[in-house]
Amino acid sequence: MKVILNKDVPKLGYRADIVSVKEGYFRNFLLPRHLAEIATTGLVKLTESRRQKLVVKKQQLLDNAKDLIKKMKGLKIALKGKTSAKGKLYGAITELEVVEAIEKATNIRLEKEYIKMSHIKETGDHDVIVHLGEGLEEKVKVSVKAEKADGK
Repeated sequence: MKVILNKDVPKLGYRADIVSVKEGYFRNFLLPRHLAEIATTGLVKLTESRRQKLVVKKQQLLDNAKDLIKKMKGLKIALKGKTSAKGKLYGAITELEVVEAIEKATNIRLEKEYIKMSHIKETGDHDVIVHLGEGLEEKVKVSVKAEKADGK
């Protein structure tokens, strides 16, 4: 049976795709979750016009992401954290702190999901990857300096 996807479905297709599925899969999984509708001729025509708009929108998003990557090329940000005598941070530097530092430096607001890193627990220079999509990655240097803890 032919159906039109209302949302992206992993291992099946993307929004506005017309795919063939078994009736049971449609009836028991896709339909109750509002993930797909039966592909009628009128709905197919409507979906085709929507798909063209989606392609234009995706292209605009891709162009914007490329511009953001260019702006972040060679970016270095500095963060401070309270440390012990051995140079270990009391609290780790998280993705959210990196996002806020990038926003201060470049005026670019990112979601923390775009930052690929493990939590930074030591002072020094660290590489953080900003991943905006397939083939759209940029390394950002994060320099963590010690901020003396109160009373020490």
